[in-house]
Amino acid sequence: MSGPRALDTLALVLAAGALVIIATGGVKPLTRPEDFVVATAVVVGVRALIAPFAIPRVAATRAVAAGVAIYVTLMGFIVITRHVALRTHAFDLGQYLQIIWNISRGHGPASTLVPTYVVPDRMHAWGDHFSPIFYALAPLQWIAPGPISVLLAQTVALAAGAVALFAFARGRIGEAPAAAFSLLYLANPSLHGINIRDIHPAAFAIPLILAAAWAFDARRYAWCALALVATLACREDAAVAVVGFATWLALARRRWMIGAALAIVAVAVLAVDIAWLMPDFLGARHYDHLNRYRHLGDSLGQVLLSIAFRPWRWIGIVITPAKLVYLAAMLAPLAFLPLLGGRALAAVVPGLAMNLLSVDHKLIGYQSQYQSFVLPFLILAAVDGYARLRALMGERKAFARHRAASALGAAFILATILTARIVNDLGVNFWRLGPAQHAAYQMMSLIPPDAPVSTYERLVPHLATRRNIWVPPRGLNEAAYVLARKIDRIPLPDDRFEVMAQDQFWTLSRRR
Repeated sequence: MSGPRALDTLALVLAAGALVIIATGGVKPLTRPEDFVVATAVVVGVRALIAPFAIPRVAATRAVAAGVAIYVTLMGFIVITRHVALRTHAFDLGQYLQIIWNISRGHGPASTLVPTYVVPDRMHAWGDHFSPIFYALAPLQWIAPGPISVLLAQTVALAAGAVALFAFARGRIGEAPAAAFSLLYLANPSLHGINIRDIHPAAFAIPLILAAAWAFDARRYAWCALALVATLACREDAAVAVVGFATWLALARRRWMIGAALAIVAVAVLAVDIAWLMPDFLGARHYDHLNRYRHLGDSLGQVLLSIAFRPWRWIGIVITPAKLVYLAAMLAPLAFLPLLGGRALAAVVPGLAMNLLSVDHKLIGYQSQYQSFVLPFLILAAVDGYARLRALMGERKAFARHRAASALGAAFILATILTARIVNDLGVNFWRLGPAQHAAYQMMSLIPPDAPVSTYERLVPHLATRRNIWVPPRGLNEAAYVLARKIDRIPLPDDRFEVMAQDQFWTLSRRR
Protein backbone atom coordinates (compact mmCIF):
# COMPACT_ATOMS: atom_id res chain seq x y z
CA MET A 1 0.00 0.00 0.00
CA SER A 2 1.39 3.42 -0.98
CA GLY A 3 2.01 6.14 1.58
CA PRO A 4 -0.92 8.40 0.56
CA ARG A 5 -3.30 5.44 0.42
CA ALA A 6 -2.20 4.26 3.86
CA LEU A 7 -2.78 7.76 5.25
CA ASP A 8 -6.22 7.86 3.63
CA THR A 9 -7.09 4.59 5.35
CA LEU A 10 -5.79 5.83 8.69
CA ALA A 11 -7.79 9.06 8.38
CA LEU A 12 -10.97 7.09 7.65
CA VAL A 13 -10.38 4.85 10.66
CA LEU A 14 -9.83 7.84 12.94
CA ALA A 15 -12.91 9.63 11.59
CA ALA A 16 -14.95 6.47 12.14
CA GLY A 17 -13.63 6.37 15.71
CA ALA A 18 -14.90 9.91 16.29
CA LEU A 19 -18.34 8.96 14.96
CA VAL A 20 -18.50 5.87 17.18
CA ILE A 21 -17.70 7.92 20.29
CA ILE A 22 -20.25 10.57 19.30
CA ALA A 23 -22.94 7.90 18.93
CA THR A 24 -22.10 5.69 21.90
CA GLY A 25 -20.13 7.81 24.37
CA GLY A 26 -17.08 5.57 24.00
CA VAL A 27 -15.26 3.76 26.76
CA LYS A 28 -12.74 5.19 29.19
CA PRO A 29 -10.32 6.74 28.50
CA LEU A 30 -11.63 7.23 24.94
CA THR A 31 -14.72 9.34 25.60
CA ARG A 32 -13.89 12.60 23.79
CA PRO A 33 -14.32 12.60 20.00
CA GLU A 34 -12.19 15.74 19.76
CA ASP A 35 -9.03 13.64 20.18
CA PHE A 36 -9.93 11.60 17.09
CA VAL A 37 -10.87 14.74 15.17
CA VAL A 38 -7.48 16.35 15.88
CA ALA A 39 -5.67 13.15 14.91
CA THR A 40 -7.72 12.93 11.70
CA ALA A 41 -6.90 16.55 10.82
CA VAL A 42 -3.19 15.97 11.34
CA VAL A 43 -3.21 12.82 9.17
CA VAL A 44 -5.18 14.59 6.43
CA GLY A 45 -2.75 17.51 6.57
CA VAL A 46 0.27 15.23 6.17
CA ARG A 47 -1.49 13.37 3.36
CA ALA A 48 -2.23 16.63 1.53
CA LEU A 49 1.36 17.77 1.92
CA ILE A 50 2.65 14.56 0.36
CA ALA A 51 0.09 14.39 -2.43
CA PRO A 52 -2.62 17.05 -2.86
CA PHE A 53 -6.20 15.82 -2.97
CA ALA A 54 -8.21 15.98 -6.14
CA ILE A 55 -11.01 18.40 -5.32
CA PRO A 56 -14.39 17.29 -6.74
CA ARG A 57 -16.07 19.67 -9.16
CA VAL A 58 -19.10 21.15 -7.41
CA ALA A 59 -20.97 24.30 -8.36
CA ALA A 60 -19.79 27.07 -6.05
CA THR A 61 -23.28 28.20 -5.11
CA ARG A 62 -24.28 24.63 -4.26
CA ALA A 63 -21.20 24.21 -2.09
CA VAL A 64 -22.03 27.38 -0.15
CA ALA A 65 -25.69 26.39 0.20
CA ALA A 66 -24.70 22.94 1.44
CA GLY A 67 -22.20 24.44 3.88
CA VAL A 68 -24.81 26.81 5.29
CA ALA A 69 -27.36 23.99 5.63
CA ILE A 70 -24.85 21.72 7.40
CA TYR A 71 -23.75 24.53 9.69
CA VAL A 72 -27.31 25.43 10.70
CA THR A 73 -28.18 21.77 11.23
CA LEU A 74 -25.15 20.86 13.34
CA MET A 75 -24.82 24.11 15.26
CA GLY A 76 -28.58 24.27 15.72
CA PHE A 77 -28.46 20.79 17.24
CA ILE A 78 -25.61 21.83 19.53
CA VAL A 79 -27.13 25.07 20.80
CA ILE A 80 -30.50 23.41 21.44
CA THR A 81 -29.11 20.33 23.17
CA ARG A 82 -26.76 22.43 25.28
CA HIS A 83 -29.77 24.36 26.49
CA VAL A 84 -31.90 21.27 27.07
CA ALA A 85 -29.05 19.66 29.03
CA LEU A 86 -28.93 22.69 31.39
CA ARG A 87 -25.62 23.95 30.04
CA THR A 88 -26.72 27.50 29.26
CA HIS A 89 -26.46 30.33 31.77
CA ALA A 90 -28.26 33.18 33.46
CA PHE A 91 -25.56 35.42 31.99
CA ASP A 92 -25.92 35.87 29.06
CA LEU A 93 -28.81 33.79 27.71
CA GLY A 94 -31.17 34.23 30.65
CA GLN A 95 -30.52 37.95 30.94
CA TYR A 96 -30.90 38.69 27.24
CA LEU A 97 -33.93 36.44 26.89
CA GLN A 98 -35.70 38.30 29.71
CA ILE A 99 -34.94 41.61 27.98
CA ILE A 100 -36.25 40.38 24.62
CA TRP A 101 -39.33 38.85 26.24
CA ASN A 102 -40.06 42.06 28.16
CA ILE A 103 -39.84 44.05 24.92
CA SER A 104 -42.20 41.62 23.20
CA ARG A 105 -44.74 42.05 26.01
CA GLY A 106 -44.57 45.83 26.02
CA HIS A 107 -42.64 46.11 29.29
CA GLY A 108 -39.58 47.71 27.71
CA PRO A 109 -35.96 46.47 27.91
CA ALA A 110 -35.94 45.72 31.63
CA SER A 111 -33.96 43.08 33.46
CA THR A 112 -33.73 41.81 37.02
CA LEU A 113 -30.77 39.65 36.03
CA VAL A 114 -28.00 42.16 36.55
CA PRO A 115 -24.76 41.95 38.51
CA THR A 116 -24.99 43.56 41.94
CA TYR A 117 -22.14 45.94 41.09
CA VAL A 118 -24.28 47.52 38.36
CA VAL A 119 -27.57 48.23 40.11
CA PRO A 120 -29.18 46.79 43.23
CA ASP A 121 -32.48 45.85 41.58
CA ARG A 122 -34.35 46.07 38.28
CA MET A 123 -32.34 47.72 35.53
CA HIS A 124 -33.15 49.40 32.26
CA ALA A 125 -31.12 47.09 30.02
CA TRP A 126 -29.74 49.91 27.91
CA GLY A 127 -27.82 51.09 30.94
CA ASP A 128 -25.63 47.98 30.77
CA HIS A 129 -25.42 47.47 27.00
CA PHE A 130 -27.24 49.54 24.42
CA SER A 131 -28.61 46.85 22.09
CA PRO A 132 -31.74 48.05 20.27
CA ILE A 133 -31.24 45.16 17.82
CA PHE A 134 -33.22 43.16 20.39
CA TYR A 135 -36.34 44.89 19.09
CA ALA A 136 -35.83 42.94 15.86
CA LEU A 137 -35.72 39.69 17.84
CA ALA A 138 -38.76 40.45 20.00
CA PRO A 139 -41.34 39.11 17.46
CA LEU A 140 -39.79 35.67 17.91
CA GLN A 141 -41.25 35.67 21.43
CA TRP A 142 -44.74 36.04 19.97
CA ILE A 143 -44.22 33.01 17.74
CA ALA A 144 -42.07 30.71 19.89
CA PRO A 145 -41.55 32.09 23.41
CA GLY A 146 -38.38 30.97 25.12
CA PRO A 147 -34.68 30.70 24.39
CA ILE A 148 -34.65 28.19 21.53
CA SER A 149 -36.01 30.67 18.99
CA VAL A 150 -33.33 33.27 19.76
CA LEU A 151 -30.57 30.63 19.86
CA LEU A 152 -31.59 29.48 16.39
CA ALA A 153 -31.92 33.07 15.17
CA GLN A 154 -28.31 33.73 16.14
CA THR A 155 -27.19 30.52 14.43
CA VAL A 156 -29.00 31.39 11.20
CA ALA A 157 -27.66 34.96 11.27
CA LEU A 158 -24.08 33.78 11.66
CA ALA A 159 -24.56 31.24 8.88
CA ALA A 160 -25.85 34.02 6.63
CA GLY A 161 -22.42 35.61 6.91
CA ALA A 162 -21.15 32.86 4.60
CA VAL A 163 -23.55 33.99 1.88
CA ALA A 164 -22.48 37.62 2.26
CA LEU A 165 -18.82 36.58 2.17
CA PHE A 166 -19.33 34.54 -0.99
CA ALA A 167 -21.05 37.48 -2.68
CA PHE A 168 -18.19 39.76 -1.62
CA ALA A 169 -15.30 37.46 -2.55
CA ARG A 170 -16.35 35.96 -5.88
CA GLY A 171 -15.84 39.24 -7.71
CA ARG A 172 -12.31 39.52 -6.33
CA ILE A 173 -10.94 35.98 -6.41
CA GLY A 174 -13.39 33.91 -8.45
CA GLU A 175 -16.30 31.67 -7.54
CA ALA A 176 -14.41 28.54 -6.47
CA PRO A 177 -12.01 30.27 -4.03
CA ALA A 178 -14.90 32.44 -2.79
CA ALA A 179 -16.89 29.30 -1.99
CA ALA A 180 -13.85 27.88 -0.19
CA PHE A 181 -13.62 31.05 1.89
CA SER A 182 -17.31 30.80 2.77
CA LEU A 183 -16.82 27.23 3.98
CA LEU A 184 -13.68 28.30 5.83
CA TYR A 185 -15.73 31.00 7.56
CA LEU A 186 -18.29 28.39 8.63
CA ALA A 187 -15.47 26.23 10.02
CA ASN A 188 -13.89 29.08 11.98
CA PRO A 189 -13.35 28.26 15.68
CA SER A 190 -14.09 31.82 16.78
CA LEU A 191 -17.45 31.70 15.01
CA HIS A 192 -18.25 28.39 16.69
CA GLY A 193 -17.24 29.65 20.13
CA ILE A 194 -19.38 32.76 19.76
CA ASN A 195 -22.36 30.71 18.61
CA ILE A 196 -22.43 28.10 21.36
CA ARG A 197 -21.87 30.41 24.32
CA ASP A 198 -25.46 31.57 24.77
CA ILE A 199 -26.52 34.61 22.72
CA HIS A 200 -24.74 37.92 22.30
CA PRO A 201 -25.96 41.03 20.49
CA ALA A 202 -22.38 41.68 19.37
CA ALA A 203 -22.43 38.42 17.37
CA PHE A 204 -24.86 39.89 14.85
CA ALA A 205 -22.19 42.42 13.83
CA ILE A 206 -20.24 39.64 12.07
CA PRO A 207 -22.68 38.97 9.19
CA LEU A 208 -23.68 42.64 9.10
CA ILE A 209 -20.10 43.84 8.51
CA LEU A 210 -19.60 41.22 5.78
CA ALA A 211 -22.89 42.26 4.20
CA ALA A 212 -21.85 45.93 4.34
CA ALA A 213 -18.58 45.11 2.54
CA TRP A 214 -20.42 43.22 -0.18
CA ALA A 215 -23.02 45.98 -0.56
CA PHE A 216 -20.37 48.68 -0.88
CA ASP A 217 -18.43 46.82 -3.55
CA ALA A 218 -21.70 46.10 -5.36
CA ARG A 219 -22.51 49.83 -5.20
CA ARG A 220 -25.63 49.15 -3.22
CA TYR A 221 -24.90 51.99 -0.87
CA ALA A 222 -28.31 52.12 0.78
CA TRP A 223 -27.94 48.47 1.83
CA CYS A 224 -24.43 49.19 3.05
CA ALA A 225 -25.69 52.07 5.18
CA LEU A 226 -28.53 49.94 6.54
CA ALA A 227 -26.09 47.17 7.52
CA LEU A 228 -23.87 49.70 9.32
CA VAL A 229 -26.82 51.22 11.19
CA ALA A 230 -27.86 47.72 12.24
CA THR A 231 -24.28 47.10 13.40
CA LEU A 232 -24.45 50.20 15.60
CA ALA A 233 -27.69 48.81 17.03
CA CYS A 234 -25.97 45.61 18.20
CA ARG A 235 -24.17 47.22 21.14
CA GLU A 236 -22.72 50.56 22.06
CA ASP A 237 -19.16 49.31 21.47
CA ALA A 238 -20.13 48.01 18.01
CA ALA A 239 -19.19 51.56 17.00
CA VAL A 240 -15.63 50.20 17.16
CA ALA A 241 -16.52 47.74 14.39
CA VAL A 242 -17.94 50.61 12.34
CA VAL A 243 -14.66 52.50 12.83
CA GLY A 244 -12.96 49.36 11.50
CA PHE A 245 -15.25 49.43 8.46
CA ALA A 246 -14.46 53.12 7.99
CA THR A 247 -10.76 52.21 8.03
CA TRP A 248 -11.42 49.54 5.42
CA LEU A 249 -13.20 52.08 3.23
CA ALA A 250 -10.42 54.63 3.56
CA LEU A 251 -7.46 52.32 3.02
CA ALA A 252 -8.62 49.19 1.20
CA ARG A 253 -11.07 51.05 -1.06
CA ARG A 254 -9.32 54.45 -1.04
CA ARG A 255 -12.52 56.27 -0.17
CA TRP A 256 -10.80 58.61 2.25
CA MET A 257 -13.52 61.19 2.74
CA ILE A 258 -16.32 58.68 3.24
CA GLY A 259 -14.14 56.62 5.58
CA ALA A 260 -13.13 59.65 7.65
CA ALA A 261 -16.71 60.87 7.90
CA LEU A 262 -17.97 57.43 8.91
CA ALA A 263 -15.27 57.09 11.57
CA ILE A 264 -16.18 60.48 13.04
CA VAL A 265 -19.87 59.53 13.13
CA ALA A 266 -19.11 56.18 14.79
CA VAL A 267 -16.91 57.73 17.48
CA ALA A 268 -19.54 60.41 18.08
CA VAL A 269 -22.24 57.76 18.49
CA LEU A 270 -20.04 55.84 20.93
CA ALA A 271 -19.33 59.01 22.91
CA VAL A 272 -23.02 59.93 23.13
CA ASP A 273 -23.96 56.38 24.12
CA ILE A 274 -21.47 55.95 26.95
CA ALA A 275 -21.23 59.52 28.22
CA TRP A 276 -24.91 60.54 28.22
CA LEU A 277 -27.43 58.02 26.97
CA MET A 278 -26.45 54.90 28.91
CA PRO A 279 -25.67 56.63 32.23
CA ASP A 280 -29.10 58.21 32.02
CA PHE A 281 -30.74 54.79 31.56
CA LEU A 282 -28.63 53.36 34.38
CA GLY A 283 -29.20 56.24 36.74
CA ALA A 284 -25.45 56.52 37.28
CA ARG A 285 -22.66 58.82 36.19
CA HIS A 286 -20.33 56.33 34.59
CA TYR A 287 -20.04 53.64 31.94
CA ASP A 288 -19.04 50.56 33.88
CA HIS A 289 -17.31 48.67 31.07
CA LEU A 290 -14.59 51.32 30.78
CA ASN A 291 -13.11 49.70 33.89
CA ARG A 292 -11.38 47.32 31.50
CA TYR A 293 -9.28 50.29 30.39
CA ARG A 294 -8.88 52.04 33.73
CA HIS A 295 -5.10 52.21 33.21
CA LEU A 296 -5.76 54.47 30.21
CA GLY A 297 -8.22 56.89 31.81
CA ASP A 298 -11.67 57.39 33.30
CA SER A 299 -13.47 58.52 30.13
CA LEU A 300 -13.52 57.75 26.43
CA GLY A 301 -11.59 60.95 25.73
CA GLN A 302 -8.86 60.06 28.21
CA VAL A 303 -8.62 56.54 26.85
CA LEU A 304 -8.19 57.81 23.28
CA LEU A 305 -5.60 60.38 24.40
CA SER A 306 -3.61 57.69 26.23
CA ILE A 307 -3.68 55.42 23.18
CA ALA A 308 -2.38 58.23 20.98
CA PHE A 309 0.07 60.04 23.24
CA ARG A 310 0.87 57.87 26.28
CA PRO A 311 2.17 54.57 24.89
CA TRP A 312 4.00 53.76 28.13
CA ARG A 313 0.58 53.10 29.68
CA TRP A 314 -0.30 50.27 27.33
CA ILE A 315 2.76 48.78 25.61
CA GLY A 316 3.46 46.41 28.49
CA ILE A 317 -0.17 45.31 28.54
CA VAL A 318 -0.40 44.64 24.80
CA ILE A 319 2.87 42.77 24.34
CA THR A 320 2.52 39.68 26.52
CA PRO A 321 2.92 35.95 25.73
CA ALA A 322 -0.79 35.32 26.29
CA LYS A 323 -1.78 37.99 23.79
CA LEU A 324 0.71 36.76 21.22
CA VAL A 325 -0.84 33.30 21.53
CA TYR A 326 -4.26 34.90 21.09
CA LEU A 327 -3.14 36.60 17.88
CA ALA A 328 -1.76 33.33 16.54
CA ALA A 329 -5.04 31.54 17.39
CA MET A 330 -7.02 34.17 15.47
CA LEU A 331 -4.74 34.07 12.41
CA ALA A 332 -4.07 30.32 12.17
CA PRO A 333 -7.62 29.27 11.05
CA LEU A 334 -7.10 31.62 8.09
CA ALA A 335 -3.61 30.25 7.36
CA PHE A 336 -2.19 33.67 8.33
CA LEU A 337 -3.46 35.03 4.99
CA PRO A 338 -4.66 38.29 6.62
CA LEU A 339 -1.00 39.24 7.05
CA LEU A 340 -0.83 39.49 3.24
CA GLY A 341 -3.99 41.56 3.11
CA GLY A 342 -2.18 44.85 2.77
CA ARG A 343 -4.29 47.88 3.55
CA ALA A 344 -7.34 45.75 4.31
CA LEU A 345 -5.55 44.42 7.39
CA ALA A 346 -5.67 47.89 8.98
CA ALA A 347 -9.42 47.48 9.45
CA VAL A 348 -8.71 44.85 12.11
CA VAL A 349 -6.88 47.36 14.31
CA PRO A 350 -9.84 49.05 16.11
CA GLY A 351 -11.48 45.79 17.22
CA LEU A 352 -8.16 44.15 17.97
CA ALA A 353 -6.99 47.14 19.99
CA MET A 354 -10.18 46.93 22.04
CA ASN A 355 -9.15 43.43 23.14
CA LEU A 356 -5.37 43.87 23.40
CA LEU A 357 -5.54 47.09 25.42
CA SER A 358 -7.85 45.60 28.03
CA VAL A 359 -6.76 44.27 31.41
CA ASP A 360 -9.65 41.76 31.28
CA HIS A 361 -8.25 38.46 30.01
CA LYS A 362 -11.70 37.31 28.90
CA LEU A 363 -11.32 39.58 25.88
CA ILE A 364 -8.44 37.52 24.49
CA GLY A 365 -10.29 34.22 24.46
CA TYR A 366 -10.19 33.39 20.75
CA GLN A 367 -13.55 31.63 20.98
CA SER A 368 -15.32 34.34 22.96
CA GLN A 369 -17.91 36.84 21.80
CA TYR A 370 -15.31 39.58 22.10
CA GLN A 371 -13.99 38.52 18.69
CA SER A 372 -17.17 39.68 16.98
CA PHE A 373 -15.56 42.99 16.00
CA VAL A 374 -12.31 41.31 14.89
CA LEU A 375 -13.33 38.21 12.92
CA PRO A 376 -15.12 39.85 9.95
CA PHE A 377 -12.17 42.13 9.22
CA LEU A 378 -9.68 39.27 9.47
CA ILE A 379 -11.75 37.42 6.88
CA LEU A 380 -11.93 40.43 4.55
CA ALA A 381 -8.16 40.83 4.86
CA ALA A 382 -7.69 37.09 4.23
CA VAL A 383 -9.54 37.37 0.92
CA ASP A 384 -7.20 40.14 -0.19
CA GLY A 385 -4.26 38.16 1.20
CA TYR A 386 -5.22 35.16 -0.91
CA ALA A 387 -5.52 37.33 -4.02
CA ARG A 388 -2.04 38.74 -3.35
CA LEU A 389 -0.53 35.30 -2.71
CA ARG A 390 -2.01 33.97 -5.94
CA ALA A 391 -0.67 36.96 -7.87
CA LEU A 392 2.79 36.52 -6.37
CA MET A 393 2.95 32.80 -7.05
CA GLY A 394 1.22 32.73 -10.41
CA GLU A 395 1.59 29.24 -11.75
CA ARG A 396 4.56 28.50 -9.55
CA LYS A 397 4.23 25.66 -7.09
CA ALA A 398 5.38 25.62 -3.49
CA PHE A 399 6.95 22.45 -2.10
CA ALA A 400 7.06 21.06 -5.65
CA ARG A 401 3.32 20.32 -5.90
CA HIS A 402 1.33 23.07 -4.19
CA ARG A 403 -0.13 26.30 -5.50
CA ALA A 404 -1.66 29.24 -3.64
CA ALA A 405 -4.92 27.35 -3.16
CA SER A 406 -3.10 24.97 -0.82
CA ALA A 407 -3.14 27.78 1.77
CA LEU A 408 -6.90 27.31 2.00
CA GLY A 409 -6.41 23.61 2.66
CA ALA A 410 -3.94 24.43 5.42
CA ALA A 411 -6.47 26.86 6.87
CA PHE A 412 -9.12 24.12 7.03
CA ILE A 413 -6.72 21.80 8.84
CA LEU A 414 -5.73 24.45 11.40
CA ALA A 415 -9.35 25.53 11.89
CA THR A 416 -10.38 21.91 12.51
CA ILE A 417 -7.66 21.43 15.12
CA LEU A 418 -8.54 24.65 16.95
CA THR A 419 -12.29 24.00 16.95
CA ALA A 420 -12.19 20.22 17.54
CA ARG A 421 -13.47 20.57 21.08
CA ILE A 422 -16.89 21.62 19.80
CA VAL A 423 -17.35 18.14 18.31
CA ASN A 424 -17.72 16.89 21.88
CA ASP A 425 -21.05 18.71 22.05
CA LEU A 426 -22.40 16.38 19.38
CA GLY A 427 -21.62 13.37 21.57
CA VAL A 428 -24.37 11.59 23.44
CA ASN A 429 -22.45 12.01 26.71
CA PHE A 430 -22.83 15.78 26.45
CA TRP A 431 -26.55 16.03 25.78
CA ARG A 432 -28.11 12.92 27.27
CA LEU A 433 -30.10 13.96 30.34
CA GLY A 434 -29.22 12.49 33.73
CA PRO A 435 -31.37 12.07 36.84
CA ALA A 436 -30.57 15.56 38.16
CA GLN A 437 -31.64 17.18 34.91
CA HIS A 438 -34.87 15.20 34.69
CA ALA A 439 -35.59 16.18 38.28
CA ALA A 440 -34.95 19.83 37.49
CA TYR A 441 -37.55 19.78 34.71
CA GLN A 442 -40.05 18.19 37.06
CA MET A 443 -39.46 20.92 39.64
CA MET A 444 -39.67 23.74 37.08
CA SER A 445 -43.03 22.42 35.85
CA LEU A 446 -44.49 23.18 39.29
CA ILE A 447 -43.74 26.91 39.08
CA PRO A 448 -46.52 29.13 37.65
CA PRO A 449 -45.46 30.90 34.42
CA ASP A 450 -45.73 34.44 35.82
CA ALA A 451 -44.47 33.86 39.36
CA PRO A 452 -41.37 35.70 40.65
CA VAL A 453 -38.56 33.13 41.00
CA SER A 454 -35.07 32.98 42.45
CA THR A 455 -33.20 29.96 41.11
CA TYR A 456 -29.92 28.28 40.21
CA GLU A 457 -28.23 30.10 37.34
CA ARG A 458 -28.36 27.14 34.92
CA LEU A 459 -32.15 27.04 35.31
CA VAL A 460 -32.65 30.75 34.70
CA PRO A 461 -32.73 30.49 30.85
CA HIS A 462 -35.60 28.01 31.20
CA LEU A 463 -37.63 30.35 33.41
CA ALA A 464 -36.62 33.78 32.11
CA THR A 465 -39.84 34.56 30.23
CA ARG A 466 -41.22 36.47 33.20
CA ARG A 467 -40.80 39.94 34.65
CA ASN A 468 -39.05 38.89 37.84
CA ILE A 469 -36.31 36.30 38.12
CA TRP A 470 -33.09 36.27 40.10
CA VAL A 471 -30.09 34.15 40.98
CA PRO A 472 -29.74 33.52 44.75
CA PRO A 473 -28.99 35.18 47.06
CA ARG A 474 -30.70 37.91 45.06
CA GLY A 475 -34.47 38.00 45.04
CA LEU A 476 -35.04 36.04 48.23
CA ASN A 477 -37.08 38.92 49.66
CA GLU A 478 -39.24 39.24 46.55
CA ALA A 479 -39.51 35.73 45.08
CA ALA A 480 -42.68 33.68 45.41
CA TYR A 481 -40.68 30.52 44.61
CA VAL A 482 -37.08 29.51 45.26
CA LEU A 483 -35.69 26.55 43.34
CA ALA A 484 -32.20 25.66 44.52
CA ARG A 485 -29.72 22.82 44.41
CA LYS A 486 -29.55 20.99 47.69
CA ILE A 487 -25.79 21.32 47.78
CA ASP A 488 -26.07 25.13 47.78
CA ARG A 489 -27.85 25.11 51.16
CA ILE A 490 -29.55 28.48 50.68
CA PRO A 491 -30.95 29.58 54.07
CA LEU A 492 -34.65 30.38 53.88
CA PRO A 493 -36.58 31.47 57.00
CA ASP A 494 -39.23 28.90 57.92
CA ASP A 495 -41.74 31.59 58.80
CA ARG A 496 -41.66 32.94 55.23
CA PHE A 497 -41.13 29.84 53.07
CA GLU A 498 -42.36 26.29 53.04
CA VAL A 499 -40.89 23.36 51.16
CA MET A 500 -43.19 22.54 48.28
CA ALA A 501 -41.20 19.67 46.75
CA GLN A 502 -37.76 18.18 47.09
CA ASP A 503 -35.65 15.26 45.97
CA GLN A 504 -32.00 14.27 46.26
CA PHE A 505 -30.95 17.09 43.90
CA TRP A 506 -33.33 20.03 44.27
CA THR A 507 -35.52 21.85 46.76
CA LEU A 508 -38.49 23.96 45.64
CA SER A 509 -39.77 26.34 48.28
CA ARG A 510 -42.88 28.50 48.14
CA ARG A 511 -43.60 31.71 50.00
CA ARG A 512 -46.19 31.21 52.72
